[in-house]
Amino acid sequence: MRPVALFVLLSSLLASAPAGAQVNAADMRSGCTSWSAVVGTISSLLFVVPTGYRFVLTDANIARVTASSPIPASAGDAIRLSIDVGGTTPVSRWVATDRLSTTDPPLQHHWNSGIVFEQGESVEAAVTVVNGPAPFVTVCWSGYVTPSSTSSVTPGPPASDDLALEAAPNPARERTELHFTTSKRQRVTVGVFAVDGRRVRVLQRGELDAGRHQITWDGRDDQGRAVASGLYFARLDTDMGSTTQRIAHVH
Repeated sequence: MRPVALFVLLSSLLASAPAGAQVNAADMRSGCTSWSAVVGTISSLLFVVPTGYRFVLTDANIARVTASSPIPASAGDAIRLSIDVGGTTPVSRWVATDRLSTTDPPLQHHWNSGIVFEQGESVEAAVTVVNGPAPFVTVCWSGYVTPSSTSSVTPGPPASDDLALEAAPNPARERTELHFTTSKRQRVTVGVFAVDGRRVRVLQRGELDAGRHQITWDGRDDQGRAVASGLYFARLDTDMGSTTQRIAHVH
């Protein structure tokens, strides 16, 4: 019988597929890949997109268990997960690190619009243990395939100025103003992320009316602490899709 920990992880990933995608069970793809005694970086092929199809990755989860050891390891070294287009020179599509501080939750991510891979591309997961070694690491993932002729899996051209995210001043010393326009009332999320994909601050989460919007980032994280000087990314998620804007924060 499958260990309960892995079964629960995989079940939660399958249950979180976006309802709006109307995905048939036969189109779903999922799996778990495990490693033991991980030192440095290790990678594994997750899925090869078949000819005539696209693959939309919707969920990924890191757990410190394996099929042979379903009890989470006590070690707390930070683990970085990169989702790549595999090949001789992998191309990173998404990167995040868990447990950069002791209060960070386990790394579990759901993409509302998904990460789209084209036919023939290899979906690869690369795991890096920052200090290590990590006794056990498992990456669980899920997504769905759709014919290449289907265009709805990728955001279409933005209406009006949707997805035109601006930041000023940039570089920013104390605060920067984020400007964007929505063409209709819709759910909008705006956040600030570090270059490794770690979320720094949630600035907006909820519905906004159509029109021009301005949100201020004061250079602090979700706990109210001033962030270090460096490069950050503001991310705008709307019904039309997602976009990012680089912000250079300096003291």
